[in-house]
Amino acid sequence: MVTTLNALPPIKTPVFDAWLAEAPADQRAALKPNAPAIGPLLESAPYLLALAQTNLDWFVEALSDNPDGAFTDIIEAVDTAGRSAGDEAELAPLLRIAKGRTALLAAVAETGGAWTTAQATAALSHLADAALDAALNMLMRQAAERGQLTLEPEQANAANSGLAIFALGKHGGQELNYSSDIDIVVFYDPEKGVLKDPLEATKIYSRMVQKLVGLMEERQAHGYVFRTDLRLRPDPGSTPVAISFDAALSYYESRGQNWERAAWIKARACAGDKEVGKAFLKELAPYVWRKHLDFATIADIQAMKRQINIAKNVGDIRVEGHNVKLGRGGIREIEFFTQTQQLIAGGRDKTLRVKPTAHALAALADANWITPRAASELRHTYWYLRAVENRLQMLRDEQTHVMPATPEEVAIIGQLMGQPDLRQFEADYRGALELVSAYYSELFTEGESLGSGEGNLVFTGNDDDPGTLETLTNMGFGDASKVIEIVRKWHYGSYPATRASAARGHLTELLPALLTTLSNAGNADAALAKFDNFLSRLPTGVQLFALLRNHPSLRTLLVQLMASAPRMSEAVIHRAHVMDGLIDPAFANDVTHRDVLVAKVDAFLADARSYEEVIDRARIIGQEQKFLIAAGLLSGTVDAHGAGEQFTALAETLLNRLFGSVRSEFERRHGIMAGGTVALLAFGKMASREMTVASDLDFILLYDAPDGESDGEKPLSTNQYYTRLTQRLVAAITAPTAEGVLYEADMRLRPSGNAGPLATSLAGFSAYHRDNAWTWEHLALSRARVVLADDSFGYAVADAISTVMSRARDASKTIDDVVEMRGLMGKERPPGTHLISSWPMVVWSISNSSRNPPNWSPARPLPCPRQPRRRSWCGSAKPISCPLVGALPKSIRSIPR
Repeated sequence: MVTTLNALPPIKTPVFDAWLAEAPADQRAALKPNAPAIGPLLESAPYLLALAQTNLDWFVEALSDNPDGAFTDIIEAVDTAGRSAGDEAELAPLLRIAKGRTALLAAVAETGGAWTTAQATAALSHLADAALDAALNMLMRQAAERGQLTLEPEQANAANSGLAIFALGKHGGQELNYSSDIDIVVFYDPEKGVLKDPLEATKIYSRMVQKLVGLMEERQAHGYVFRTDLRLRPDPGSTPVAISFDAALSYYESRGQNWERAAWIKARACAGDKEVGKAFLKELAPYVWRKHLDFATIADIQAMKRQINIAKNVGDIRVEGHNVKLGRGGIREIEFFTQTQQLIAGGRDKTLRVKPTAHALAALADANWITPRAASELRHTYWYLRAVENRLQMLRDEQTHVMPATPEEVAIIGQLMGQPDLRQFEADYRGALELVSAYYSELFTEGESLGSGEGNLVFTGNDDDPGTLETLTNMGFGDASKVIEIVRKWHYGSYPATRASAARGHLTELLPALLTTLSNAGNADAALAKFDNFLSRLPTGVQLFALLRNHPSLRTLLVQLMASAPRMSEAVIHRAHVMDGLIDPAFANDVTHRDVLVAKVDAFLADARSYEEVIDRARIIGQEQKFLIAAGLLSGTVDAHGAGEQFTALAETLLNRLFGSVRSEFERRHGIMAGGTVALLAFGKMASREMTVASDLDFILLYDAPDGESDGEKPLSTNQYYTRLTQRLVAAITAPTAEGVLYEADMRLRPSGNAGPLATSLAGFSAYHRDNAWTWEHLALSRARVVLADDSFGYAVADAISTVMSRARDASKTIDDVVEMRGLMGKERPPGTHLISSWPMVVWSISNSSRNPPNWSPARPLPCPRQPRRRSWCGSAKPISCPLVGALPKSIRSIPR
């Protein structure tokens, strides 16, 4: 199929015309139909004209094909060369010819409208991958022939080399320009067993990488393939060009910086042993994608951009001489805008972990971090600026990002963009820069002034600044001198949270807005005193101060929590990350929809790499989501009933997931109990889905298994097996770790209470409730609910409970027991404490259960028979209004409330 190209704006093309006239007649005839497209391009781009002259036969054939087919042939030729070339001298020219042809094809296809800019950059990136693989294939064969490998020469190739080549930056995102460097990092896996002498791994692999780089970038008869930069590896000034996985992970986990995290966002295993590369990226993910929202990243990346501005002498928005990549409103600002938000939220949301910039913008919009309009405008502008950058580089194969200095030269770029009107092109270019700059400035504010809108705020020196005293007084503080004293104490690093210089820097930037928020709290001095007390107990401040700087609504909320919800402000002290979710665009869904909450918990736990990390991650997400649900309740986003169900959904999900992890870890050591089944039976507020932020987990573990031993390395008897399994589960829930405690667990509702075994067989459970249980235990059992069970064991538990609850009882004795128990509870509770007002209904139910078997199920709490969907009466402090109350015996209705 002949490629049809869109014509470019016509210009005089004497050089192209002379070359075309000298071409053989058949080739001239083949080129002429596309002359309106390729003529202005080759006339303006000496580099491309030289490539067309050198590769004339191939060029004519490529134009008779479609660009995709022509490019596929190039890649196949590179692959074949890598598998067959005997040495560097044979392979090098083949790779260089392929690079030249790809550049020519991509330029013609892009400017002629057959490819988008995205397709052109993807093609250049694909070529880089193929060239690296071809070079490594040849180098591996050479190593095998020298006897350095455990592999035979015919088996030695890049794919099983144990050496992973990672593409970073534009190469990683498959967005290479015509004259881009390729930024690669090379790590090896010593466990792959490829080398005969593992102690020589660094030496052998480093020599391979050095030869590979030479094959890529040395200029020869046909030019070069790609300039290759290895400086993004860990500590490049003191490390070899190939290092082990363990050494790389150790560096990133202990010394890695935010700019390196940003660099690894786009990283992919582009060549070499890709399976090994994918395994490394999985191990590195927790370093790149933090568990908490990381707003300190903003300050670090903003500082990087400031350094670029200084180093490159970036000025204002303009056309002539503007740096399309690094200048104001340029490509780098779109990348920083995108990558910063990926770094902030990608640890919590895997959908944001995408490599190409345009795809990342779409993902941010889908997750509501940016608007669909912002994503669309920035995506369009990104490819517009990349197209301009491509045309700058395709002219002379120069690694330049700077627009020409004269209007005449700028006009050439405009014409290659399809815009013949210079003024219109300049207007379009300026408009693109201004749009990017506006979005970038919205995210990367330059920091708040140390002056207030109402006057100066100066806290340095020993004497109080008169202007500051006046400003603070006007803001509503009664004792301005005391305010200055407190703020100075913060600046001097008197508290753990302000000792780090980074924390004090964030606090200094935050201070004007913080004081304004405190002054609007009603009693400014009292609000400041509470914040000072809060700060004095905060262990670290960098992340929280950065978060508060960027989100004014959170400043207001935190001050409100200190005044009205001290338990929640206490949670922030111990775990500042609990505030992360309040700014997550999915906040409202998290606190109102069970499926969204469960999916978020599952996604967060899925990133755990070990049993210990599952335990920690459960605490992180559990504390955060409890805080969010409580915040939703305070703000009115969710009502009390909905909050109870969400608190319960969170607890059930975490209990289920932790039990799965505990069980797997337990079975690794003690094996499986053949024929054994397990269920977790919830009681109290967990069973009735009415948990609060401070609720314990009331549950017991039931099992059914034959007598015997487990089949593991350390076998246990049946009773020991399930008792220890229960102990492990309780520890996973209650043990304090670096991330705190998840829940307190109350297992006193098991048969015989604290005196009984931790795990109970179903037969023992049934026998106990048939023969020995107290009335209060049957009251608790009336709303018990199975929250986890193997196979059909949950139905067996339900049948056992139904049998207990349906037995004949002495109604008078039941009522007397409950009245006595209620009286004892009233004496133990502080005056004014309200106890459960649903007891009359429960007592009536169990005391009449033999005559009126309850419609009971382990999947829901005990319903009200005539108002199954109405529960508001159960917790009311007013007289009971359930229509059944009139039918209850007077002795039940008189139970003290």
